[in-house]
Amino acid sequence: MDARRSSLWSGIAGTSLFTLIWLVEGVIRPGYDPMRSWISELALSGRGWIQIAGFLIGGALITVFGRGLRAVFADGPAATWGPRVVTTAGVALFAAGLFVIDPGTYRPPGTVAGTTWHGILHDIAGPVMVLSVAAAAVIYSRRFARWYGLAAGGLMVALWLAAGVLNGLDHAGVWSPAPAGLFQRLSVLTGFAYLAYLACRALAASETAASVAYPATGGEETTGGAVTR
Repeated sequence: MDARRSSLWSGIAGTSLFTLIWLVEGVIRPGYDPMRSWISELALSGRGWIQIAGFLIGGALITVFGRGLRAVFADGPAATWGPRVVTTAGVALFAAGLFVIDPGTYRPPGTVAGTTWHGILHDIAGPVMVLSVAAAAVIYSRRFARWYGLAAGGLMVALWLAAGVLNGLDHAGVWSPAPAGLFQRLSVLTGFAYLAYLACRALAASETAASVAYPATGGEETTGGAVTR
């Protein structure tokens, strides 16, 4: 497997690994309610390093995926801004792992409620990641699967905004516990499913380009410019 195809597989690996980690950790983490609390709050407590690793590895792999997209779709619609926003999404996800969130609806023993500099940076990285993935879906819709891209991008943002509203209602005591975590998870799943789909389309395009560049010879080989059987 060449470096280009490996970078495209990184898109599938990064989205899948990140999703698997928060799915499993959300179920087995004591005292954590995945329907209520943010994915990022899994980075808190003594087990937080697992979710932090998910952010870092997933972000790094998606960043590599963005570089691979630039190589495969070098011209045509989405050639310029598509790879840029995917790379930005990867960097933002990586940053979300570097800068741990402040405790919210999940407060494991040993954590102190309050606002910190790293919590503020995390709160910036999250929306940047979401908007970048949504932008990628809209931008690449110019190239293929137009309605799927537009729907995925719009739905991801809508679900994220709904999660934010529900989280605010929970903190205000208006609706507690509110299903903010559920809506956030649906948002991330929507966006990452599109990135995985994009990776599959890019892999197919790469395979097609390779077959055109190196067509099958039907069992013939060339030696010194001559065809031998």
